[in-house]
Amino acid sequence: MHLTREEEEMLAGEYGHAAQKAMEILLALGKIYDADRMIEIKSAQISGVSYRNIGEEGLEFLLELAEDGRVRVPTTLNPCGMDLERWREMGIPEDFAENQLRVIDAYRRLGIEVTLTCTPYLAGNEPGFGDHIA
Repeated sequence: MHLTREEEEMLAGEYGHAAQKAMEILLALGKIYDADRMIEIKSAQISGVSYRNIGEEGLEFLLELAEDGRVRVPTTLNPCGMDLERWREMGIPEDFAENQLRVIDAYRRLGIEVTLTCTPYLAGNEPGFGDHIA
């Protein structure tokens, strides 16, 4: 798979650990799908926001990325596993809520807009004609 100079630098860790890890994952996916190259995206929407989905291992991975990582395009979040303000009223267990809030905080530290919606285009993350999104 062809990489640009910047992509090679990311893969080599010159942009930090988070960018390197992201590039390793993207390169592996590119090889699986026999991609010739990567394409530029204009925005992204993150799924896998609930602590119930990602578990402790996923949270640890996010916290590791948040140490030096920042998104490079406008990025929004899918709904998470609870209402962030009314979780007590809804009977959400405190241990789950604490971990869910840690997930949200890690995404926030990555520079991701905490929209918590499955319709990001209604929250300002609206692609233009011909834009590639992820």
